[in-house]
Amino acid sequence: MKRFIALFAVLGAVLMAAPGIIGFQVEKYYQGLMQQFAKGGVELVSQDYQRAWFGAESRTGFLVRIPAGADRSKTETLNFSLVSHIVHGPLTTEGVRLADIQSDIRVEGESLLPADYEAVVRTLIGIDGQGSTRIDLPASEIPASGQRPSIRFSGVEGEMRFDAAFEQVDARFTLPTLRLAQQSGQLLEIDGMQFDSHSRRDISGLMLGGGRFEIGRIGLRDEEAGSRFEIRQLGIDAESNASETAVSASVRYRLEELAVNETAYGPADIQLGVGNLSPEALLQVQQSIDEINAQQLSDEKKGMALLSVLMGNAPALLKGDPVVTIDKLSIQTPDGLITGKLSVQSVGLELKEIGNAPAVLNKLVADASLQMPKRLFMLLVQQKMEADLLRQFEQRRLIEPESEMPDTEQLKEMAATLADRQLSLLLGQEILLAQGDMIATQATLSGGLLSVNGKTIPLPQPPQ
Repeated sequence: MKRFIALFAVLGAVLMAAPGIIGFQVEKYYQGLMQQFAKGGVELVSQDYQRAWFGAESRTGFLVRIPAGADRSKTETLNFSLVSHIVHGPLTTEGVRLADIQSDIRVEGESLLPADYEAVVRTLIGIDGQGSTRIDLPASEIPASGQRPSIRFSGVEGEMRFDAAFEQVDARFTLPTLRLAQQSGQLLEIDGMQFDSHSRRDISGLMLGGGRFEIGRIGLRDEEAGSRFEIRQLGIDAESNASETAVSASVRYRLEELAVNETAYGPADIQLGVGNLSPEALLQVQQSIDEINAQQLSDEKKGMALLSVLMGNAPALLKGDPVVTIDKLSIQTPDGLITGKLSVQSVGLELKEIGNAPAVLNKLVADASLQMPKRLFMLLVQQKMEADLLRQFEQRRLIEPESEMPDTEQLKEMAATLADRQLSLLLGQEILLAQGDMIATQATLSGGLLSVNGKTIPLPQPPQ
């Protein structure tokens, strides 16, 4: 009997001591979780973690810089915090767990969700460190207030699962319906949004995987302007994988229909690919991009930082003879079907040769084909000619302020004339081929030789 009493006493002491001991591990784990969250593109600015014996309270501040202005050179900031109530294991209301975390998002100190809103943002961490975050936002209607539109959505449901080291992450989210309506008559509708992703850390250290993003319908209507914009059955599928020596990736864009007022485009199917990439170089790029995203730079500074990262890793990336492909291009337009393919690969190209056009062309292997409606091609060429002419007239006026500028109709007529001449020249040189109401071209590049529609076109030769 005494042995049983002693055993229960020891067990009770262990259960009483365990939450405090576990608390140290949970704090370290939670801080790592916030660091992972910051890699998603927000800046972690503060973290206050108050640990007690059986639980803890945490408030983590984040900052998001949103590009603003016509040229996106300026930024606006949004501060929000994640307030978490943490219960230490090993015994929680959900069974044996390392921790049970319930979180609330607050913007500028106020809860993003009403106090009576029964939202679930809950993270459960198992004894082995594996965890899951569950998000369940029930359907709600929020009336318009000031500049804020009325909001009606059918709820958001999702879950993210991850291992202790965040080397395996799976996520899925669904939003059946969302409506945003302005008193001015503008209406935004989104139906059937789904997101699924999976990622794993490869033996090289890279996070690889893929996912699918789908939207059944996006509709934008402006009753005052009498305009309508609608997208149906939009889908994006992406996948990346690695062999022992190279990494490849592909992405596919699918669209059933895009309608602008009474004009409809689609279906459309575009498949892109990239391959023969060095795992070591990509790992350096991936780590650098995480650091850049965490700094919340402006678009301009982020672009410069990304360019610097790519240039620094370019020699290693070029060493694998990378290849870029458009495996499928199919877009139905009111004028006809656009189809095409493209494959471009560098063979033995070095970074020091990039500035030498003949040397680059000599080390590229390419194959391309394109077919599109003649009317659409002429429209695109005419728009480019019109923009070029307008720029030339504006530059001349800077030198000669009294020079006349053509009006809109004159500019269109001049652009149409130049576009006709351009098409006639390309057809005469057999760079383009006329096939009824369509035009087509096919080209190959290999060993410094360019062949267009079976006709060899001289290229500049690299210096000896």
